[in-house]
This record gives sequence, C-alpha cells and structure tokens, in this order.
Amino acid sequence: MPRLRIFNALSVHRGMMGEKLSHWESSNLCSSGGTGLLPKVSETPQNQRSNSDMNQNGKLYSTIVSIPFYLHLLRTVARLQWKSHFNHGLILLLCFYLLKKKKKYRFIFSSKECSSCWLIIISCDPQELCRQRMAIRTSERVERPETLRHSRLNSVSSQFSDGPAASPSTRSSTSSWCEEPVPSNMDISTGHMILSYMEDHLKNKNRLEREWEALCSYQAEPSACDVGQGEQNTKRNRSDAVVVYDHSRITLKAENNHGNSDYINASPIMDHDPRNPTYIAAQGPLPSTVADFWQMVWESGCVVIVMLTPLSENGVKQCHHYWPDEGSDVYHIYEVNLVSEHIWCEDFLVRSFYLKNLQTNETRTVTQFHFLSWMDRGIPDSARTLLDFRRKVNKCYRGRSCPIIVHCSDGAGRSGTYILIDMVLNRMAKGAKEIDIAATLEHLRDQRAGMVQTKEQFEFALTAVAEEVNAILKALPQ
Repeated sequence: MPRLRIFNALSVHRGMMGEKLSHWESSNLCSSGGTGLLPKVSETPQNQRSNSDMNQNGKLYSTIVSIPFYLHLLRTVARLQWKSHFNHGLILLLCFYLLKKKKKYRFIFSSKECSSCWLIIISCDPQELCRQRMAIRTSERVERPETLRHSRLNSVSSQFSDGPAASPSTRSSTSSWCEEPVPSNMDISTGHMILSYMEDHLKNKNRLEREWEALCSYQAEPSACDVGQGEQNTKRNRSDAVVVYDHSRITLKAENNHGNSDYINASPIMDHDPRNPTYIAAQGPLPSTVADFWQMVWESGCVVIVMLTPLSENGVKQCHHYWPDEGSDVYHIYEVNLVSEHIWCEDFLVRSFYLKNLQTNETRTVTQFHFLSWMDRGIPDSARTLLDFRRKVNKCYRGRSCPIIVHCSDGAGRSGTYILIDMVLNRMAKGAKEIDIAATLEHLRDQRAGMVQTKEQFEFALTAVAEEVNAILKALPQ
C-alpha cells in the first residue's frame, strides 16, 4: 500500500529556539505494517546523506522549529492510504505549501514514485550548501579581485540620489528576505548632513587621505600594556601588535580559570556609560584560550557573539574552532551544546548554543553570528551585505543590556570597523545631532589598540554608514 516518507524534513532557521527530535518511530508517519520512517543511508533514494544528519546508529534526524501544526498535519496525512492520483496531488500541494511558507530556506525537493511508496524528500544540507557557495565565491574572487571594490566606491554617490538604485552585482547576497532598516529617531537634518559629509569624502580623496593620516598619528593615553606583555601572558596573545591596555581589559575570575589567571586578550568598549560596556572586542580564541573565551562569555552575561573571520585564510589560522560541530564539548567548567546552525546566505550563518556552567548547573542560550567572507585587513565585497548582517544581529540583541562580543582574528581591524559602523548608526538612531566618525574612531582606539587597521576599512565604514542613513531617510515619511 502506498505510504508517505519524509527525510530530514524542514530543517529550518537554526538561530531560533527549537527542539531536536532524536528519532521518529515508524508508527508516527507510516501506515501500519510499514518499515521504519527513517531508514539507513543505504535505503535513501540518492544513497547519500550528510554525516551531520545521522546519529551514531546511522539514522537520520530532523530539527523542527515552531511548526507543531505542520508536523501534526504531516503525520495525519501520512497515516492515510492513498488510492488515486488526486490524493497524490494533495500530498504534493501540501509539500509545496510548506516550501512556500519557508521559502527563505534552501531546500532540495524531489519526488519518486515506486510500486510501494511515494517518497517526498525535503532536504537541507548546510555543510554541502556552504561548501558549494564558498567554492563559487573563491573562483569569482580569483577571476576579478579588484573590479567590485572600485565599482562600488565609484558608484556610491549615485546610491545616495533619489533615482533608481543600481542593480546588485552577481555576487550580491541581498535577497527578497533581507531586513529593512528598523524605525529610527534619527534627525532628518543630521542624516542629510552625514550624507553630504560622506559624498564630500568620497569625491575628495585628498581630504580622506589627510584625515586617515591624522588618525594614524593619534596616540591613546594612557596606553600601558604591561599585563598583556608579561611573560605569563604573551602566549595568550595572538598578535604582538594588538595587546590590551592595562586600564581597559576584561578581567576574568582567577578562581574559576583553568590556569588561575585573570587575563584574556579582550577589551570592554564603552559608548556613553563607562560602567556598562556596549561591546567586548576580543581576539579569536587560540587552542589554549578557548576555555578562557567561554568563561568571558559566561561572566560578562553575553548572549550574542559576532564573529567576523573565517577559521583560516590561505592556510593561515585566523581563529581556533571554539565550538562543537555537533553535540556538546566541555571547556573547563563550561559545557557548550550546539543547538542549531543555519546558513542565511553565502556570506554569513547563525549558530545557537546552550552554555552550561557545570559548577552551578545554570544554563544560557548564546547566539553566534558568523560573517564568512571578510578577509584579514580587507573589506567585505558589499556594504549592503554587512548592513543586512548587522540588522539581524541587532534584531536578536534588541532589549538586552549585556555587551556584544565582537571578534575577528586580532580583534582590531575587522572588529573595529564593525563596531565603528554600529556605534555611529546607533547614535544616529537615538537622535544624536552631531556625528564625528573620526572622533568616534579615536574614542575606540582609546580603549583598544589598532581599531580599524587600513584606510580602505575606514573608507568602507564611511560608505556603510552613508548607505544605511540613506536607506533610513528613504523609509521616513516625507
């Protein structure tokens, strides 16, 4: 008798709270007398399945998030015995409806009819999808490394005009589901002033050059780094060029540290309130500092991590893999469980973790936003992509008062650029009347050395702020 089977069904947004269903028994979705719902790999039509979709017994599993109604509907449909092509059509319509409701996720959809069953396969393999996309991006980057950067900077002025927007490049990851700018209290006159300021900088390269030279000669006071340069702590620094200031460093509780140390290469970044940091700028963890990193996450009350670097670039390690690929790992007294992982687009993905303190048995959910395509000392291919990434970070963070941990490799270049963009835009969204981006960068460098490392990164920050301000102004009622 024909039956319905669904494999790896609806692997949906993994940044949300959800439950992992270990295994579904055959009675859940198969008619009586049928074989198990989730077959071994050899029983699947393609005879291939990602290792991440199998447990140790070789069975497939699924992550179902916030769709109990759909799950119940699928189970109900699956128990029915179909006798006509009309009923087969109903199955297809149901699956197409579910796919349409979840259209922002990438699914591989196919069907196969045999003498014993209908197979409707709705599959999402994030690892394979990521490998394919990053391979495409790598080949494109080799073929035309400079064209996009120059075309973006040369066309920025036209983006601020009221005319039709330029069509995105073939490498743009902006899609129909990208976040719109959030409602803002930004002063309209300030917004137009910022746009005028940006246009002037982008047209007047000499002015931009002079401003960058002035920033390069800026010296923070105080700037002592004795603790970070101490013999016992130098091995905990990824780079000798970026060491925390003595007056501005995250201090761990030594009694809870595996090495009885209070040191980590991370700096609190204040905006207006010196008692409550808005960000923590940190280096990417080393193999020996992963437990320190999770201790900092726990003790700072952090629930959002922004990671701005791939794990390696051209064979050079940028950051240690500090989270489990599946299941859970223990780092000293902190257990980290990977709950979910979702690829939003080719440029970034989102992971959700349960973080547990094994001494107190307290738990917390931590969300990591991982931007994949920003190379060391470089800039992203598109300001629009980073701005969309930022909106998703802030949407998750909204209503929180804890700091956001931002890290790249050394915690200065890419991290400083992102924090500069976010801080300026947040000030404008709160209705600030005056914005001085260069002075804001000096304020960041007072708290951590090397924030924003290249003129291109500073220029990119100006461009990104201008693009977001322009989008906000267009969204305001005229």
